[in-house]
Amino acid sequence: MTFLEALNLSAIFVLTLVSPMTGSFLKCWADRAASGKSVVDGRSFCDACGKTLTARDLIPILSWVFAGGKSRCCATPLRWTLLTPELTSLLLAVWAVLTMPLNLMLPSLIVAWLLQAIALLAVPAPRIATILGMVLAMFGLGFALTGLTGQIDARLLGFALGLLCATVAWTGASDPRARYLQAATLLPAMGALLGVAMMGLAIAVGVIVAIVHAAISNMLRRSDEDQVAPATSLAIGLASGTWLAWLYGDSLLRALAYGF
Repeated sequence: MTFLEALNLSAIFVLTLVSPMTGSFLKCWADRAASGKSVVDGRSFCDACGKTLTARDLIPILSWVFAGGKSRCCATPLRWTLLTPELTSLLLAVWAVLTMPLNLMLPSLIVAWLLQAIALLAVPAPRIATILGMVLAMFGLGFALTGLTGQIDARLLGFALGLLCATVAWTGASDPRARYLQAATLLPAMGALLGVAMMGLAIAVGVIVAIVHAAISNMLRRSDEDQVAPATSLAIGLASGTWLAWLYGDSLLRALAYGF
């Protein structure tokens, strides 16, 4: 193993270990944006009693487990949605490490966390989600130039198609009844990462995941919690479809071809 390969593996190991912190930060950002606050507006506090949280309360995943799923300051049951982003970040990191070859592990980690960020911020902070979507799209196009993820012309065409569809959707999203179209923020990045051929597959998978996510979220929702916005479920679904197509797109397309 060369020095650069060892350095790359070390970076991947460290990033995987700290990945739950990414999910925790993104959830905090999304929650504060939803209430009209900045992610840097003061320290974290208990949603139930307002008490400022200590470092002991902010350890991703472990704080939840050690506290038995309840707030340590007032014993109020914690929302599952505070834990799931942390678990999701860890799952995505481990998934990428176990699935991808060494030269694609680090790029896959970046793709995973940007997808998660866009999915969580698409509704409460659409401008930030759009910027992150463009960053992910440029990353996809730049990586395609290496030739490791397909032809650059197919990615450019996918990006253009995704941008066109997103522009139409953003225009329609001005109607409150069509806010679910905010999830289209992901389409340019999807096209840049996957190309035109896999976009349809990713969208189809994403719609299925969105339906399942909405159903499960409603079942787990407490009586004092708001219903998950359809746009949020769709954004999470499209991010999931993009992730699965990024990892398994060729295999899925071959399976579909043989199936028919």
